[in-house]
Amino acid sequence: MSPWLLQKNDIGRYPKLLVSHPRDMDTLRTLEPLHHICRVANLWHWRLAPPPDADGLLLRRSRWLEAYGWSVFVAATCVAAYGLFVEGAEKDPDETTVTSIGHTVDFIQLVSMRVAHLAALLEAVWQRKVQRELFAELGEIERLLAMELHADVDGGRQGLRRQLGRQAVWLLWGYAVSQSLILVAKLLGPGHVFPVYWIYYLLPLLVCGLRYFQIFTAVQTIRWHLDILLQALQQLQEKGVVVGDHGGSCMEAEDLAMKRLVAVRLIYQRVWALVSLVNRGYGISMLLLVGNDFLAITSNCYWIFLSFRQSDASLGDILNILASALWSAPHLGNVLILSLLCDRTTQCGTRLALGLHQVSVNLRNDVHNALITQFSLQLLHQRLHFSASGFFNVDCTLLYTIVGATTTYLIILIQFHMSEGSEAGSGKHD
Repeated sequence: MSPWLLQKNDIGRYPKLLVSHPRDMDTLRTLEPLHHICRVANLWHWRLAPPPDADGLLLRRSRWLEAYGWSVFVAATCVAAYGLFVEGAEKDPDETTVTSIGHTVDFIQLVSMRVAHLAALLEAVWQRKVQRELFAELGEIERLLAMELHADVDGGRQGLRRQLGRQAVWLLWGYAVSQSLILVAKLLGPGHVFPVYWIYYLLPLLVCGLRYFQIFTAVQTIRWHLDILLQALQQLQEKGVVVGDHGGSCMEAEDLAMKRLVAVRLIYQRVWALVSLVNRGYGISMLLLVGNDFLAITSNCYWIFLSFRQSDASLGDILNILASALWSAPHLGNVLILSLLCDRTTQCGTRLALGLHQVSVNLRNDVHNALITQFSLQLLHQRLHFSASGFFNVDCTLLYTIVGATTTYLIILIQFHMSEGSEAGSGKHD
């Protein structure tokens, strides 16, 4: 058997990184500010500690953080149950039809947001070991990138940190501007009950937004590693082997190309395993967060329709319509960013397959041809995909699904509203 053909046991040549190897865990230092913020929000339950005799950071278990996580989850569950059975039963006899429907829509959104919040908290504390395995796998991948492909991993980390920092600032500004405009619009309108509801809604909204940013960070980190693999294949295309020449320098170049191709194949297999860990660690959150966003978008669109239908063009009606549109903006933005990031990351697998078949090969070298064939089969069967706990794949097709489902449910709700109005009118006429 040729030494260049990757076998199932070849992964054993590269021992899996444990948390006790701190020098390969520099990604933790890159994402250290995010981990500190997530620890306060109860989305990270590991203590970052410097090792005694080396550089880097270690992931150490913290029973205090775990106890804090379970305590916050129990408290949030009690608040959600109280709101479901007590706040939902409260009714104002002076409410009109539109305000009653608006109250119902707001209550549905609040319950949905609390459920998504609880799911994020539970998954974070329940899947904390998966987070540890994820960073261990990241450390091993980056070690292979530096040793086998001689990639500038340190420079890539710094670029990734700057990119994530800019995105965090933009997302934070988006949340702040939208929520401020919503609050101002409601305060200028009739009634001042909304600020109390807004306070109850804001904390779960921010925690769910932070959970989204954790997912964004994981996906972008995977894409950064895939970009390095694409660059390695591009270098193999530029430094192709001359077919039919059996000179010594050509043979050395061919051996070097095969070594790099084996390394790319091994690293891709680990990246595929890394995507599986992301699906395990964040799948439930993606499912319920996207479901909550869909419900919020549909509810606000229905509320906008009712406001337009029964509007008398007053300032209060205009502000309510504007507030409902702004209320949907963060939810729509989260789904849009998540779908685009996941889709572009999965497209890297397709680009790897296309780049692989553009690599120059020696037609007389059966080993090299077999290696490319096996790598092609690996790319075919180990496709990258991000899944919401197996219910659906997260990519650009999710946007079409949400648009279609929102349109369908809006038509159903409008038909129910029109039929109820016609029945009420016929009852009065009789």
